[in-house]
Amino acid sequence: MNFVGKRIGLAVMLAAMPSVALAQAPDCLPQPQAAALVTFALPTLVQKLGNRCSEVLAPNAYIVANAVDLADRYRPDSAAAWPQARRAIGVIFQKFLGQPMPPDMNSDAIRMLAEPALGGLLAKQINRDDCFIANEAIQGARAVSGTDLGRLAVLALTVAERKGKGLTEMLKICKLEPRGQ
Repeated sequence: MNFVGKRIGLAVMLAAMPSVALAQAPDCLPQPQAAALVTFALPTLVQKLGNRCSEVLAPNAYIVANAVDLADRYRPDSAAAWPQARRAIGVIFQKFLGQPMPPDMNSDAIRMLAEPALGGLLAKQINRDDCFIANEAIQGARAVSGTDLGRLAVLALTVAERKGKGLTEMLKICKLEPRGQ
C-alpha cells in the first residue's frame, strides 16, 4: 500500500470510528493502553487545546501561551508511547472494523499521521466552556512527565465514563482493578 493509500485508509478508519462505535456495545481498553494513546497524542492535543482555548482564554493563559513548548516537551514521551499506542490502535481497528490492522500500518508514516489525528480527536472532546478547567489542570500538572500526564488523564476519563462518556465516546476504558493493571 502506498503512502497516499495508507493516509486515506487511516483517515477513513479514524473518521468511521465514532459512528461505528455508536452501533456497537463497546469493550474496554486496558488502562495502560489508553494511557499510551493519550501520551502518544499529547503534542497535538496541547497545541490544539491552545488554539481552541485561545478563543475564550486570555493570551497569557498557560495553555495558550505555552502550547508549542509543551508539545515539544511531550514529544519524547509521545515517541516512547508509540509501541503500546500502536497496539491500542490495533485493538480499536479490530473492534470497529472487524479485522486486524495490516502489518504495514506499523510504519513511521502511520505514526506521523496517527498522532495528529488522535490528538485532534481528543482535543475536540474538550468544550470551549471547559477551557478554564483544562488550562488549570495543565498548568497544575506542568512538572509532570507526559507519561504520567497520560496516566492521570486516563484516570480522569475513567471517572467521566461513569457519566456515560468513553474515550472520545468510542471505547470504554477498563476499570482499574484494586491491585492495578
